[in-house]
Amino acid sequence: MLDFSVNFLYCQTCTSAKARLGEDKPEFDSWFEGHFGECNVNYTGNPGGMEVAVAEDLWDRSVDRHGFRYTTILSDGYAKTFKRLSEMEVYGPDVKIEKEECVNHVAKRMKTALLKLATAGKKCGVVLGGQGYGKLTGTTIKTLANCYDNAIRSNRGNLEGMREAVFATFFHAISTDEDPHHTHCPEGATSWCFYQRALAKG
Repeated sequence: MLDFSVNFLYCQTCTSAKARLGEDKPEFDSWFEGHFGECNVNYTGNPGGMEVAVAEDLWDRSVDRHGFRYTTILSDGYAKTFKRLSEMEVYGPDVKIEKEECVNHVAKRMKTALLKLATAGKKCGVVLGGQGYGKLTGTTIKTLANCYDNAIRSNRGNLEGMREAVFATFFHAISTDEDPHHTHCPEGATSWCFYQRALAKG
């Protein structure tokens, strides 16, 4: 690990002292003067801004401490950090920060979206979830999220291939014997699609 920064909003020692001495009492103020240099609390802003604050520290000191510049941030979907780093222009206006998405978090967001869809549909009288064939069950949602993950990983650097693989998963999932939709699925005897395998084998 090259560098890291940890922000704390809470200090157990302070909490214990406040309970023992009284937060508004002179005794606590006197005690805190001696504790200040050892206190764990090093961040007092909104909890949602902690990640941004840490990124600011790491980027701001990278040249002085390590002699190089961070030009890419691996994102978990939290856009404020990338936005703030871009606004800071730490290395000047000519050095742009790029963002790459974490595939695990992208797949997780797909799973969360499907769960919300099933829940919202139920509230509107449209039963997507539940048990049985064709239902958006927990197992089905997990499978779709995993396929989405695989479609992204197996087509890295190939946006069109990624798009085709995602659509293949979707259309494969809604297919029935009476109404098949396997034209997007990979062809051949080694295809993951049972329909395309059957066609290849005649």
